Amino acid sequence: MNFKIISSIFVFMCGNVKIISAQSDIENLLSLISEGAQRSATYVLPTDASAHEAPAEPIIDYEEEYDFVVIGAGVTGSSIANRLSEIEKWKVLLIEAGTFSDTGLVRIPAMNALNVFSDYNWGFKTVPQTTACLCTNDHTCPVPRGKGVGGTSLINSLHYVRANPENFNLWGKIVHDSSWLFTNVYKYFKKSENFTRTNFEAPADLKYHGTEGLLHVQHKLPGHPLNNVFLLANQQLGYVMSDYNSDRRIGGSILQLNINNGKRDDVGTAYITPFLNRSNLKVLTQSYVTKIEIDITTKTAKSVLFTNGGSTYRVRATIEIILSAGAISSPQILMLSGIGPKEHLKDMKIDLIEDLQVGSHLKDHALGNPFLFSSNLTIPVESLVQQIADYLEGFGPLTSSGTQAQAIGFYNVNCKNSNVPNIAIFLDASEVTVQEKRFQNFNDECFESFTKNPIANSVRFIFLLLNTTSSGTIRLKSKNPFDYPLIDPRLLSDSGDEDIRTMYLGVKQIFRIAETLSFKNINLTFAGEPLPACTDFKFKSKQYWYCYLRHVVQTAYHPMCTCPMGINKSTESVVDSNLKVFGVQNLRVADASVFPTAIAGYPSMNCLMIGEKISDVIKKEYS
Repeated sequence: MNFKIISSIFVFMCGNVKIISAQSDIENLLSLISEGAQRSATYVLPTDASAHEAPAEPIIDYEEEYDFVVIGAGVTGSSIANRLSEIEKWKVLLIEAGTFSDTGLVRIPAMNALNVFSDYNWGFKTVPQTTACLCTNDHTCPVPRGKGVGGTSLINSLHYVRANPENFNLWGKIVHDSSWLFTNVYKYFKKSENFTRTNFEAPADLKYHGTEGLLHVQHKLPGHPLNNVFLLANQQLGYVMSDYNSDRRIGGSILQLNINNGKRDDVGTAYITPFLNRSNLKVLTQSYVTKIEIDITTKTAKSVLFTNGGSTYRVRATIEIILSAGAISSPQILMLSGIGPKEHLKDMKIDLIEDLQVGSHLKDHALGNPFLFSSNLTIPVESLVQQIADYLEGFGPLTSSGTQAQAIGFYNVNCKNSNVPNIAIFLDASEVTVQEKRFQNFNDECFESFTKNPIANSVRFIFLLLNTTSSGTIRLKSKNPFDYPLIDPRLLSDSGDEDIRTMYLGVKQIFRIAETLSFKNINLTFAGEPLPACTDFKFKSKQYWYCYLRHVVQTAYHPMCTCPMGINKSTESVVDSNLKVFGVQNLRVADASVFPTAIAGYPSMNCLMIGEKISDVIKKEYS
């Protein structure tokens, strides 16, 4: 999140602005950002879905039936609805609880910190945690999920990071299906991608990229001064700079982003909006799915119940229902429909259709943040007016979401010779702000420790644990479909402490990078203060870092594996390799929930690949 930019929105100077764009465009965007900041500052995230509530009876039959009903217009659902509606004889309905995004704040990458506090975020949070998230109020971590056409691609960090090739090779072995091997899935990444190498200092292996797809992938311009410092540090440690979306992953690189000329390119904008003129594609927004109706005798999915405008509707699917509501909401909808763990559904007083381990294997990446350093690297800060002028020309700070410095490194801290990373490290030129305190739900004690002393020319390291061992659950709070589910990620909870041990090695890797000649040349100095909750341990000792990690680690907002693929239900899988739900006819699940393992990448674009792949599977099956 660009909290540094957000915190300075109301402080700007108009002098010496290099005006290229029309002054009226600048003024309009300035007003839009200022109004958005004011709304965001007072916005209260929902704690349930009662805004969509409607009486369960009467149920109104929707105006017509469809061949395919797709639930959820997120990354996967949007791509599936697009590809299936390419077949003119198929009528496709896409149901989405949110709305179409506007063309204002959502398009500005740096404004995602504002958009998270808006109607584009479901506002989920975890149940209280005991092994991580201890620096948060009530020990609950936020779990932002996108709500709207485009799903989480409306509010995410825009990082385009595929899973590691070996992740897919493992998937192929788990599901006994070679179509999931890397050599067979990477064509779907290329199919979806419209890659432009905007930064020629960034490594790019063009044979692994597509240039004719619907979703744009570019580099932020201009490159940040910290990028070269970081890349040189990696070279000094013996790493080779590489395109992390190729078959080589280890070492430093420059982030590839889902932007188009500096503007956010979300999946809804790429896959749905340009195709709304298709007569066989219908998109229903502000429509909240409460249940999939399944014939008890034949165990066949027949129809979908949803609310809209205070009424409850039923829409029938003649061929298939495809559930793409995401790794949190897909298991919730399945369980509400009678598909899930037998004992849990019994506790919820829900009639059982199929006993499957839905929601039983939640995975998420663990986010380690902050690791703060001071430096002598002075970076001029432009006024907001100038930043807007730059943005309108397709470059500058507003074109980046997440971090201004766009360098990232992938490492295996357990086995240096491995090509499968278990840690990703990126950095930013920022301190911890009041806005970040609110977003991360930091408690006062931790926040005061992070901000105790001003940091000169701050450099912050952030890292992710990728192939996590720990797992948690998604469970229903009640049988009321408008209650949010109970999200319990249980980060760093594995019995062998493998995850926290790997994260500790990740901390050591940060300091190894920070101590290179490249960073010494900018006088990089650790500026972190002892965390009060960990003062029983020697500062910077192994025991201290274990304590620190349990306090600062949060979810990376990458939930997955809650309806995993497998060969049969006895393996605690929920869907087969074609994503069909075991024991139920005419029902598939397609989103991050079907990942059989955690991945060494970000879920979003791997979900897009799944959408492209499973659309081909469906076309082949029914053509």
